Amino acid sequence: MEAIQEKAKLADERIQQLKSLIGTIGQLDPEIYINVLQEENTRLKARVQNLVDEMVTLENQRGVTQQYDFVNKTPKASTQSTAQPEKPVEVAQPVTKAAAPAAAAAAASSDQQDTKDKKEKKKKVTKEEKPAKPVANTAIDITRFDLRVGKIVSVEKHPDADSLYVEQIDVGEEKPRTVCSGLVKHLQINDLNQKLCIVLCNLKPAKMRGITSEAMVMCASTPDKVEILEPSSDCKPGDRIECEGYNCSSPDAQIKKELSDQILPDMTTNDKGEATFKGVLWKVANGKGAVKSKTLVNVPIK
Repeated sequence: MEAIQEKAKLADERIQQLKSLIGTIGQLDPEIYINVLQEENTRLKARVQNLVDEMVTLENQRGVTQQYDFVNKTPKASTQSTAQPEKPVEVAQPVTKAAAPAAAAAAASSDQQDTKDKKEKKKKVTKEEKPAKPVANTAIDITRFDLRVGKIVSVEKHPDADSLYVEQIDVGEEKPRTVCSGLVKHLQINDLNQKLCIVLCNLKPAKMRGITSEAMVMCASTPDKVEILEPSSDCKPGDRIECEGYNCSSPDAQIKKELSDQILPDMTTNDKGEATFKGVLWKVANGKGAVKSKTLVNVPIK
């Protein structure tokens, strides 16, 4: 009620002001009144233009493209560089109560499918990245042996074993290998020193009276006589032994004595003293010929 009374009071005051203004207008010269109105109009136009200029300046600073020339009162020509078409605003459609469960189910199904696809993709990549494991060689034959040409560069008697020699043998590696051989009863140092021989290089190292033996010298052997197997003189340390019909290019990294004891019985010299495996000749790679014992024929190789 107080608010209504206050507004009625203001209305009465405004009516009185208008009555006074009407009375004044009747007393003024029309020419003077027109001039007053024109001056007021000019001031208002200037004020409006100032406000328009301020607005345009602020909008330009915010990157708003002007579509109307307020000075010339004409639309501005749009250019490709300044007037970019506005992207339509996507309005979210209301989901009805009936559609909500279906939408939720579809979203869950989509998430499950995405998760499944990611797992399958990861599984496929992992499967492709893993290199195939090489098939283990389980054959009991010469393919398990790493047989190479060696050169005995020094020989001495074992300090703690009367029946053993300790040799340093070059097998084509950075440094010679230490090898202990029970050859004292059968061969003199001069029979071994600086000689080419055949060495089993992947036999597991074993300590022999305090000295670790890192390989084994291959010999034609009988109870009464032993001779080292010798390749041709044009061979060099590290040359590999091959056997026709057997792939000897990928021997085991290391074998135990138990395995070598199963393979050695099939290794013998033939009637020419040439080394064989199950009757097939040993040959030095690159066509460098057979491996021979000087005098022992048809005897085991150990």
